[in-house]
Amino acid sequence: MEEVQNPETQTQATPQETETNSSNGVSFPTVNDKKKSGGSKTLLIIAVLILVGILGFVIYKSASNKNDEAMTEPTPYENMASPLPEEAMEASPVASATPSTAEKGEIKIQVQNGTGIAGEAAYLQTQLKDLGYTDIAVGNAANQDLTATQVSFASTVPSSVVTEITNELKSIYQSVTTITATSTTYDVVVITGLKKGATPKPAATPQATPEATATPSPTPTATP
Repeated sequence: MEEVQNPETQTQATPQETETNSSNGVSFPTVNDKKKSGGSKTLLIIAVLILVGILGFVIYKSASNKNDEAMTEPTPYENMASPLPEEAMEASPVASATPSTAEKGEIKIQVQNGTGIAGEAAYLQTQLKDLGYTDIAVGNAANQDLTATQVSFASTVPSSVVTEITNELKSIYQSVTTITATSTTYDVVVITGLKKGATPKPAATPQATPEATATPSPTPTATP
């Protein structure tokens, strides 16, 4: 009877055959080599994904910090809208109100030309009418060689009217002098001086009066 070969003997022969084939120059991939190459690729992919995730988190964190700083920084509008302390409000000067149309209609103004230059009084009359004043008379001053403008206000004239007319005169003329008048005929009297950039009118040179020549009297002739 033939002896039955032990399965363990057959199993042990298999690695030997594999080693024999390898020694002959022929190699065959094994199952363990496939698992190792697949595992290295998986680790590489995981490492790349982790790196991308870290970079994305850093970029997102940086952008969120910038947005938080921009939101917390006060804007100029917020600074302007912040209420002022009561002391600062009390110390700030109160701007004079603009005179109303009714107030301007009640003001009587006289404009006198004090430069001797034709049309100066009519020019100022037009400027004051553009501001809303309607009762304006014009004429010539006693002096016609003034350089500074003189304006007098009655004590009853509102301060808003005084401020408005004075500012208008200062924008037109080289120099403006303001006084308080006692006359009640006109509320405001303006004697014009030189406008900005104007020069005084040249004084007229008096012409010399020719001397009269003596007419020679006729010589009497002797009577024959």
